[in-house]
Amino acid sequence: MCFLQTLKVKVVIDGTRFPIELPNDATVQDLKEAVHRMFNFYAVENQELLFNGLLLLNYIKLETYEVVDDSEIILQIFFTVGIIGKNPDGQYHRYEVRAHRSNTVQDLKLKLHMYHGLDITNMNLQMRPESYLQDRTLLWANEISSSTDIYIV
Repeated sequence: MCFLQTLKVKVVIDGTRFPIELPNDATVQDLKEAVHRMFNFYAVENQELLFNGLLLLNYIKLETYEVVDDSEIILQIFFTVGIIGKNPDGQYHRYEVRAHRSNTVQDLKLKLHMYHGLDITNMNLQMRPESYLQDRTLLWANEISSSTDIYIV
């Protein structure tokens, strides 16, 4: 007789723990798909899973990361932030940057530089007039989400 062993982990989303049961040989991709089925709105491609400070890669088995029963795995959800500013030709342009709630405003600037080639040396970002965003603050603290427009000044 063959018994299928299972792995019971807790996925942590914004501090709340959700139990998920998977086959013992499950991959990170399997866990992401289970999260998607459980909540029905966290798209697999927008999920980032962390365990013991490591970013988990989709094709790796959870056991490779030494995930055992009752392990807590952090789930971060990516969203797209729209950032409006002038391009090098002086025309207004909407830049899109993928981020998650635990990113900082500085992380957004670095992504603008890396993915869009913008000079961030003296760049300031703001959500409303006279409301400059501080580089070290987290996106969630500024209530930045996919529906937020940010402006380069």
